[in-house]
Amino acid sequence: MSLRALPIVSLCFFLLGIAYLVDNSKLPMGSAAKPGAGLFPLLVGFALSGLSLALFIWAGRNQDTAAKGQEPFPVGKDGQRVLALGVVLALFVLLIKPLGYGICGTALLAAVLRLLGLRSWRRIILISLVGAATSFFLFDTLLGVPLPRGVFFS
Repeated sequence: MSLRALPIVSLCFFLLGIAYLVDNSKLPMGSAAKPGAGLFPLLVGFALSGLSLALFIWAGRNQDTAAKGQEPFPVGKDGQRVLALGVVLALFVLLIKPLGYGICGTALLAAVLRLLGLRSWRRIILISLVGAATSFFLFDTLLGVPLPRGVFFS
């Protein structure tokens, strides 16, 4: 069975981009000489909205040709990985405030690496710890975007 979900998914991402832009309006933009914490999220929001809208328009114009070459939703192990990734992302969103970015970011990276096929637990742990620490330092310290610290690091 072939799903024709591209227009629906692209419209959902467009609406997500708009909501992201609205929420981003609370962050300071800064100036050209000294960008504020809201500049990067503003660019991401515009990119997400613009690309999603372009994909929605393309999908509407090419409905017949896109449907012929469209892959069905993954089944079997691939489908389980897609659903597991959705669960991991939902848990990240639910647990980031109580547990903090450090723990949730590390766990998210570890789960994604494992789901993508990396089997060495040493590598998974090392990459996850370095990745979460680097992104925390980049956003929290350098860019001034406050990330949740959680109950363990407050």
